[in-house]
Formats: sequence, C-alpha cells, structure tokens
Amino acid sequence: MSNRARKGKSKTNRPGVNGAQAASSSSSNGGPAASSSRETMAEAIHQRAEKRKAHAAEIAAQLEAQKNTGNDLFKAGDFFEAIEVYQDAIDTFGEKPVLFSNLAAAYLKVEDYEQAEDAATSALMYDPRMIKARYRRGLARRGMHNLGAAIADFRSVLEQDPSRTEAREQLRTTEDLYAVLGGHHDDGYESSDNDWPHCDDTPAEESEVDSDSSDCLHIGNGFPCRFYNHEGCLRKDYCRFSHAPDEKSIRDMLGKNVCIAFLLGICKFGTAKCVYSHNKDCLPPGWWDSETTVAELKAILAPVDSGRLDKDMIDDIIACGADVIDFEDDAHTGYSQAMDERIGTGLPIAEFSGEHFVLLMVLDGDPVEDYKKPTLTALSNKIPIKKAVSSEEALTHLDSPHLAGVFVADAALTERKHSQVLSKLVQFTKAGGSVVIGGSFSSWVTPPAMAPFFANNWGIKWKSGSYHRAMFSLNASHDVAKSNPDLPSSYSMKALHIIGVAPGTVVYREQGANPTESPAVRVRCGKGHLGYIGDVNWEEGSIAVLIAMLHLPRSSPATTSSSAKAKSDAKVTSSAPAVEVNEAGPSRLPTSTQKQGSAPSQSSSAQPFILLLALDGDIVEGYKLPTIAAIKAKSSVKTACSAKEALTHLVAPGLAGVFVVDAGITNRQHSEVVTKLVAYAKAGGSVLIGGAFSTFVRPKDMDTFFEKSWGVSWKPGSYHRTTFVLNPGHELAKANPSLPTSYSMKALHVKNVTPDSMIYHPTAGSRLESLVFAPKPVPTLAESPAVQARIGEGYLNYIGDVNWEIESTKLVLAMLRLLHPPAPSPPQAASSTSSPVPTSSKKPNQASPTAASGSMSTSNSVPADAAKSKQATASSTPSKRFVMLLSLENEDFFATTHAHCLSALRDKLETKQALTAASALSMLNSAGLAGVFVTDAGIVQSENAHVLSRLVEYVKSGGSVVVGGFFSTFVNGLQMNAFFKNSWGLTWKGGSYHRTTFSLNASHELVAKNPAVLAASYSMKALHLGGISPTDAVYLPSDNARLQSRVFNAVPITDHSESPVVQRRIGDGHFGYIGDVNAEKDTTNVLLAMLGLLGPPQDVPIGVSEQVPAPRVDVPEQNTITKLPTGPTSRPFMMVLSFGNEKFFAGVQGDLLDLLRSKLEVLHGLSNERVIELIGSPDLIGILVTEAAVADDANAYLLGKLVAFAKAGGTVVMGGAFGANIRFDKMGPFFQDSWGVPWRGGDYTSVEIIVNGAHQLVKKNPTLPSPFYMKGLHVSGITPETAVYLAVRDPQPSTPAKKVTQAPVALAPVEKGYLGYIGDVGLQEEHSKIVLAMFGLL
Repeated sequence: MSNRARKGKSKTNRPGVNGAQAASSSSSNGGPAASSSRETMAEAIHQRAEKRKAHAAEIAAQLEAQKNTGNDLFKAGDFFEAIEVYQDAIDTFGEKPVLFSNLAAAYLKVEDYEQAEDAATSALMYDPRMIKARYRRGLARRGMHNLGAAIADFRSVLEQDPSRTEAREQLRTTEDLYAVLGGHHDDGYESSDNDWPHCDDTPAEESEVDSDSSDCLHIGNGFPCRFYNHEGCLRKDYCRFSHAPDEKSIRDMLGKNVCIAFLLGICKFGTAKCVYSHNKDCLPPGWWDSETTVAELKAILAPVDSGRLDKDMIDDIIACGADVIDFEDDAHTGYSQAMDERIGTGLPIAEFSGEHFVLLMVLDGDPVEDYKKPTLTALSNKIPIKKAVSSEEALTHLDSPHLAGVFVADAALTERKHSQVLSKLVQFTKAGGSVVIGGSFSSWVTPPAMAPFFANNWGIKWKSGSYHRAMFSLNASHDVAKSNPDLPSSYSMKALHIIGVAPGTVVYREQGANPTESPAVRVRCGKGHLGYIGDVNWEEGSIAVLIAMLHLPRSSPATTSSSAKAKSDAKVTSSAPAVEVNEAGPSRLPTSTQKQGSAPSQSSSAQPFILLLALDGDIVEGYKLPTIAAIKAKSSVKTACSAKEALTHLVAPGLAGVFVVDAGITNRQHSEVVTKLVAYAKAGGSVLIGGAFSTFVRPKDMDTFFEKSWGVSWKPGSYHRTTFVLNPGHELAKANPSLPTSYSMKALHVKNVTPDSMIYHPTAGSRLESLVFAPKPVPTLAESPAVQARIGEGYLNYIGDVNWEIESTKLVLAMLRLLHPPAPSPPQAASSTSSPVPTSSKKPNQASPTAASGSMSTSNSVPADAAKSKQATASSTPSKRFVMLLSLENEDFFATTHAHCLSALRDKLETKQALTAASALSMLNSAGLAGVFVTDAGIVQSENAHVLSRLVEYVKSGGSVVVGGFFSTFVNGLQMNAFFKNSWGLTWKGGSYHRTTFSLNASHELVAKNPAVLAASYSMKALHLGGISPTDAVYLPSDNARLQSRVFNAVPITDHSESPVVQRRIGDGHFGYIGDVNAEKDTTNVLLAMLGLLGPPQDVPIGVSEQVPAPRVDVPEQNTITKLPTGPTSRPFMMVLSFGNEKFFAGVQGDLLDLLRSKLEVLHGLSNERVIELIGSPDLIGILVTEAAVADDANAYLLGKLVAFAKAGGTVVMGGAFGANIRFDKMGPFFQDSWGVPWRGGDYTSVEIIVNGAHQLVKKNPTLPSPFYMKGLHVSGITPETAVYLAVRDPQPSTPAKKVTQAPVALAPVEKGYLGYIGDVGLQEEHSKIVLAMFGLL
C-alpha cells in the first residue's frame, strides 16, 4: 500500500471524520474521485441549507408564539408583564420592528413615555415606513410635552396614509397646545431630528438568530477545534473547543472556518497543523476569489505576523487602504518614534513635562455637571487640561507640539461645521497621538451620525449598538489592561455600545454577550490609538479607563513614594472626626436599647455609617445628589457596588442602616447578599428599598424578591403621579413629626399591603396628575408608594418614588432613623460634642483666634437681662412673616430653574410652599402672610376653586398675589382666559409667545416706587397678555424691539398692546402676572417689587427688631490671636465647605486641615442648612470654600449668605479644588454678580510667582513663601491692591507705566470684610500657608 493510500485510510478511520469534508479535501488535491466528491459536497451543502431553513422556520414559530403571548397580556391589561414578554422576545430573537412597536404600545399604557419613544424609534430604524410605530412615537413625545417632535410624527403618518383619523385628531389637538405653549419643551430635539428616521430612509439590517444548530455555534473555551474545521468533531456540544465563527477565519457553506492566512497564502502552520480549514471549495463568493485582490493584500500584509490577521483588518484595507493599519507591536508605554520626534521630547508618556497637556474638546459646550467633575478633577491631577469650546481653539491646540492626548467629550464633532477639526484630529492620531471619544458623546450622538463618523473619517466600521446597564469585565489580553494592572477587573456601567468591533480591541466586555459589541474599545489608527467609552454616567471606573487610554501616568506626579502616601492616608484617617455636627446635633446611635428602625447593637468604638447598596452602580445622576447629600450630612456613608463589598459592609460593626438604591439586588447572582441583608434586618437593622429600584426592577423579579426573600406579599401595583397624605397613626409618622403631611409623587406602588403598614396613601379625593390625561380618580386606595413592615427585630421599608422628590428625602432619612435621631445621652462634664456651638480644641493657655480685632467688644456674650428681655418680646409676638409659594401641581425642576428667584425671596422673608389645597387655605388664613407667589397652573383646576376664591378675597383685603413661575409654561389658553375673567373680573387674555427686549413703562405705579432697582430693559421669552389697559403694563416691547429667534427672521415687534409683565390694583391689594418662561435674573427684582419686598431683609417677626451683628474688621493681622480674651464665652471656629467632596479634600490637603485644627475648631462636611445657621455665630472667624459647587444654582441661597457674612466683616476664601473645577465662563458672573469684584477667569498655567509687597496681607505676614512655582488658574481684572502674588514675568506694581492684569492669588475688600482667591490646583504646601495668612492664623 502506498504512503498516499495509508494517509487516506488513516483519515477515514479517525474518530469524528466527516465524509463530505474528507472527500472535498481529496478533490482539492486532484484525487481520482474529484467528480464524485463534488457531488457529495453539493449534497452536503444542500442538506445543511435545508436543516438551516427548517431551524429558521422553527425559530420564526417560536417568535410568533411569544409575540402572541405578549399581545394576550396586553389585551388583558397586564401591561408590565407584556413589556417583559416583548423585551424577552427582542433579546431572544433579535431586533424586530413589530416587537419594538408592541413594546412602545405597552410603555404608553403605563405612561413611561421615554421608554415608549425609544422603543418606537427602534422600530422605525428597522422599518421607517411602519405607521403604527411612528404614531405611537408621536403619542410618547406628546406625553413628554415634546410637542414639535410629536407634530412631526403625526404629520408623517398622514403623509403616508391620509385616512388615519386618529392621527389627524392628535395632530389637531397637539398643534393647538403648541400654539399656546410654543416649542420651549422640545429641549434636546433639533427640528432636523424630529422625523428621523424618515419614511424614505434605508432600513437598518435586522439582527437574526443564527439558524445553525447549537453544535455549529458552540463556543467552548474559545480556542478553535481542529477536528471540527477539518474532518468533523463527534463531541459536538460537549467539545471543550470552539466550533463558532471567529475573526481569524471565513465561514464556509458547510459551517467550517477557513483560515484567512491560508487564503492569502501566508499561513505558517500548513494544512496539517493549522486549527482552521485549508479548503476554500465551499466558501461563498468573496475577495478570496480575486487573484489580484489576494496578491495586493498579501503584499500589504507581508510584514504582519499571520497570527494577528483578522477579518476587520482585511475589510479596513479593502475599504480605506493600508494607511489605517499599523504593524508595530501594540504593547508600548509611549508614543511612536514619529510622535516623539513631533513633540521633541523622546519621553515616555508617564514622564510628561510641565508643558504637556490634554485637550478637552467640548464643542457643544463645557461639561460641568456635578457627576462629570470627578472625571475632570482626576484628569487635571495627572496633567494640565486645556479646553476647546470652538473650532478655532481646537485647531490651535491640535497644532501644539506639547499636545499629549485628546478627550472628545461631546458629540459636536459629528457635525459638518467641525469637519476641519475632525480632519486635523485624525491626522494627529495617525501621527502617533491618543484620542478618546467619550463623555457625553454617547448621550447625544445620533445613530445615523455615528457610523459615518467612524467609517468615513477613521476608517473603522463601528456602529451604534445596544444601550443598557450591565456588569462588564476587563479583557486581560488587551494592551490597555496589560499596561495598567490597576484597572478595575469589572464594574457596572450604563452605556451605548458599539458593534462591529474585533474581539482583540475590546477593553471591557459583558460576559456571555455578543463578542463583537462593547462599551469600551481601543484600536490602533495609523501610529496612534483611538479609544471609545460609551459610559453615559461618567462612572468612577471609567475614569481609570480614560486615563489608561490616554497613556497618562497611573500615579500623581506629586506622589513621592508609596510609603509616604500610606503615612499620609493614615494621618488623614486618624485626624478625621468620628461624628460631624448637623441639623439634629451629632449623629448618635443606640448601643443597647433598640428603637423603631434602629440597627443592631454596635461597638462603642465603631463609627456608625449608612450603606448605599448599588449593585447596578446607579447612584450618580444629578437629580439623586440632594438625597445622597442629605444622608451624608447626617451620617458617614459607604457605597457597595459589588457583592464582595456588600458582604463586607453588611457584617461591619458600625452599620446603622442600608439604603438599596437600585434593582441590582434582585439579580440571582446576588442571592448571598440578599440573605445577609435579610439577616441584618431580622437582627434589628433598618433596610430601605428605594432610589432607582422602582424605575428599573422587573415586575416578576419584584414579586420573587419580596415574597421569597423577605416573606412579605408585596407586589408591584399601579404607576402614576398623585398627591399622597401621611398616615398619622403610623409609628414612623409619630417618631418623625416633621414629615410632610402630604406631597405629590410619581411612583410605582405596591399592593397587597395592610393599611397599618402604609406610611403615605392616596385618599378618595386623589386624582391622576398628568399633563396629557384627564385627572381621573386614582384606580385604587389599597396601594401605597411608601410602606414599612416589621422583619424580626428590624424593619423593611419601600419607597416607590421614581423622581427622588425633595419631600421623599425626609422620608428616606426617617426610614434610616436619621431625620429625628434619639436624643443623646446627658453630656459628661468634659464633653465638647454635646454643645450645639463648636468648641475650641486649643490648649488651656492658648488665646482664642478670631477675625475681629480693634472695634469688636472684648466679650462676645449677650448680657443676661438683655437676653431675657429679647426672649420675652419674641414669645409675645405673632408668627414670623412669610411668602407663600402656591405650587398645587408641584412641577418638577421648579426649585432648580428658579433658584435665583427663590434665593432672593428667602433673603427677604421666610418662604413656605403649599402643595395641597388644605395647606394653602391654612396659610391664607395666617396673620403672618406677606404675599403669595403662584408658581404653577394648578390654581386654575376646578378642584382648587375654593382656594382661588380665598386668594381673591386675600387680594381685595390688601394682599399681594403674583402669578408666575411655571404658570405661563403649563396653563391651557382657554383656562387662562377664564381664570382672569371669571375669578378676577379682568379682560386679560393669553397673547403671543416669543422673545424680545422689553422696556419699563415709566407711568406704572410699581416703576415709580422702585425707580432705580428694576432693570430699565431686558430680553425675555414670555407668554404675553392681551386685553390689558396701558396702565397695567409694567414692561412693554422696546421701540426698536425685534423678534429674537434662532429660527425665524428678526422682524420688528409692532404690536405694543401686549405685555409680559402686568400688575393691577384689585380692592385694597395688588394682582400681578409675570409671563417669563426662563426665569431670567432681571425678573427676580420684578417679583420682589410686586410683593413689596425690595429693600432690606424683612424676616423679623412683626413688632420685633433685631440688632445688626457687630461689623468685622480689616485685613486679619498676624498677631490677632493674642488680642482676644480666653474663657468659656469665646469659642472661635471656622468652616470648610467641600460640598460632598470632603474625603477628596481631606486626602489631598490633610496637612492643611491638621494645621487649622491646631489653631481652632474646624467644622467640615456640614449641610447647607447647618452652615447657614452657624454663619450668624459671633465666634465664626472665616469660611474656606474648596469646591466650585458653591457657584451652582442649587447653592444660590447659601452663596447669598456667604456674601452677606463677608460684607458684615467676615473672611471667605475660595481655595482647595475651586480653581481646578470652576467653569471658566462662570468665573466672571460668580465674582462680579455675587461678590461685586471685577474678577474674571485668566490664564491656566504653571509659572514662578512672588509676593506683591504692596498688598496689606504681605506687609502683615512677611513670612509668606516667595518665590515658588504654582500651577493654577489666575484671575484677571485685578488691581495692584488686590493681587497677593504675581507671576515673575508680570510687571511689578512699583512700575507705574505698566499695569497688573491678573494674579494666581488675590484678596479684595468686600465692604467690611474680605474675599480671597487661591488658584493653585496642585494643592501644595505653600497653599496651606496662604490660607492661614488670609484667616490671620499664620
């Protein structure tokens, strides 16, 4: 027998031989049975095709059955179950437009309009002519009040099918609503996007479930099975190797994987050893059929190791040419040689010089939201950041020889107007640069723009993929992982994935999911790298990934050694106070006596803490921050985002309560955590299920979670908004008397609850509160959005609020036993923490430092007789005057959008908000009522007629009422006209809606009384009133007024018979209207004037006058400490405000905190309310602000108090991370509008600086460090008298011919006090000394 015969025999007798494949192999080698083998091969291909066809039919039948199941549930009214079934069908059988359309219909039924819009849009992507999906999207958009977009959908439906009467009716009513309200609710919608996808667009390709058998798709250990790809594998699904398609081979018509290197003729293993097939007879048509193409590819790829070849590389070369491929080794830590030559350093990336920087490209604007600040702070701690908010800035920075990397943080780069920037960015990458696409890019990019953005510019076939939250694992084989061993091995992320990625380019992946889809990818592009991070929430884990993708050093340059860091950490830990002072005094937890909601007994040495259990990681969105901040103000907080962290914290001795903030706890993989959680509650702990739990939990998971794990029969109930009232008989209500008696909430209720377990419940008068649907009675009174059940010795709590309402914050605190903690034990004689006023930590013989000297009395105490007299006077006076905020619809975001107005009101008087008719009537009967601000359109509803009647009586008897806020935004036109005519007897009617510039009507009574305070003219977008008398108008369109619009032409405003601001005397009082829809700052004074509040603060009780605090003094002197008396009456202290970033500040400036605490008492981490309380203390010597959050609208009231403190003689210093995080464009308004100093943002640079000898602070503190290098943000607009330090290159004040324009450190007088600024972002030792000097402590 010949050797050839022996080989053939050996193959046919081998286990797993496939006859067709063996015959085809023989035929390809020119064997004698070539003809018969081809026939056998054709038969095998035919048989496989028939099997796939049959399998596909079976899958289609299963899909139809599951769709019908969902339809049956929908018809039965079980919409949540229908949603689950439709979503499961999409996950199982792929993206089908009919499934997405049905899913949208179900979401509409439960009023989840955002999800309904997403589902309908997905349906239209795969079938742009699907009328039902477009109609349902229109309904969803109308439900969200995106009226312009809804109109576009209804019109598109009628263009395709004019017979659709339901669409015609919806179009008519929506256009009527739009005529009244305008398009100001269409935020986030460009008109060009409204009808995307257009009905004539090309449908996206539907994903199909592979009709192969499970054997052909078997993945195994991921390594290709040689038997399967050659002779055939008899082990099938039990094989430990992979039978599935992969990137290094081409799938043939028999299901075998053919080697790409073999097709190019460069496989180094040969037929016998290669794990892939070397037979191309069964391949479908492709590039391998063209000898010319194969030869060209072979020539291009000759330098490449055949083990690195993959399909994407081949496709990229065919589509874009060889310039997109780099054949150097990816495992490197620096730039390529070309990039090193360009920047002229030759340094690896981890050794950046001070001149290098990362470019933050934000062409849509500046990313400054709270949840983004940690990312930007982490970047700035590694390397200086320069921002480009325009094409001109971007092009300038991209040409810099010191550019170290680019972070594209929004989606503006996909717009055509930025094409030149994009072209330059691609060049930078191919020359060796690192670019990362992330930040808000994934939140705002449109799917049609994403694919061409990557394909046409970068030569990469990435497309928009799925959007969901999951746990992702690090791909340990990726170069980013190898070069950055400290990257998290896994973390939870909500992200927009990209599809069409090569597995080798994936940095993080979801286990068991599509291997070609990922939320974090990095590829070679020329000699550089392009990265993508789809995280929409800027999670903490993504910060490390971003830094790694940009090749930034893994440790801060300021870190000298690991041992030094360890020592520093230990120092910070030991110096941190165990308990912070807050509104209710120091947080104390019982150690033996258990009370309602208390935790199990704790060790007396353990610091109590609240555990935030976020196994989906869903705790970072801005609207959740107030609740989290309120908890942190009351207690230490620890967060667990993984099962391992949760299990550790659940057995910690200091655990005082658990707040489960998302639905990750219901996943089966966390069953051990649930077991521990239940055990904790049964032992006496308090567990709260709330936050985002009700938003993301699946109904069937919720059933199982409560019934099987906790033994309670709670089940998901209805989902709607209404007003709920407190159950006064509930134990929690009795223990927490400050809980709101009622408030409006949009919530997922629970049913099967007992009445005594309900904390809040609807009443017979509760109505559905919706902007779209009629206010029908709630479906049942047997459900509740807030319940509590006894579990063993502890408690299980549930809050279904999906919007984290402000009132729910108090409920959260109560359930965690933080709202009204048990009274502390009687203080010991030596205790200092029991005093409500901070005490000094100084030695007995140390003098008490303060900011006051000279003019201040030597004693800060109030004489006993005077105190008694004042107390007696106050006790005999009526209640304090207040302004009522009448908010019967309690619109979302009112407090945020009108923060400036509310802050100004609170500076004048106390404000009380009436959310129900009962509370409104009670306040209207109060003797202390000073005026009413109607903030929304709830007053026009028929159920509030009795409140409106009493409001009219209040005005006629001499009161002042102003209708404004969200009233003009949400009021219906017909209701508005009837409101003015029937209730007030006025001819006022709703008028036009536009923006223009308005001028004061000098003849109006209000203007005459406030001549120098009201703005003479300003621009406002408003709903005007017609039918007014000329004497009613406070503002009228200016003589040269023109329509101000980004869409319409600037036509002149000729009709001056309408006004956006009117006021008329009715009876003995005044009734006013403000139509401003954007809460312009100039409108604030108009409101104050209408309420008679312009002038000094009026929050003193009727008949009581308070003493003005003693003014504080000049620049703090170095020897101030020795001037004050010691003793029990003087307790000097200062406050440090870090706005939730206390741990960060304590970590990087622990030495400064230690220095301050060695001088006096330091309060750090207090809530805004507590800070405001303590600002009035005569012992407060100053306030250090370490974060830019002080400039946020949410903190406007606090900022006003800081300014007042400084003007009265105090010292406020902006330092710490303020300069690193403040928005450049926000610096001018912050300093100029709030503080009255002409400072603006200056250079961000690292320079040598010296003291300005002409400044008083330098004269009184000659030991201030000088010279030294400081990296920081300078302020411009300063004078020689306010600059404490100057750059060495700047002119000195002694040179009269030159002018000082900016400085990194400044101190300016603000009336009787001082405002300081330290722009240092490196937070070095000199920073601490400057802080001490500014507070007179050096």
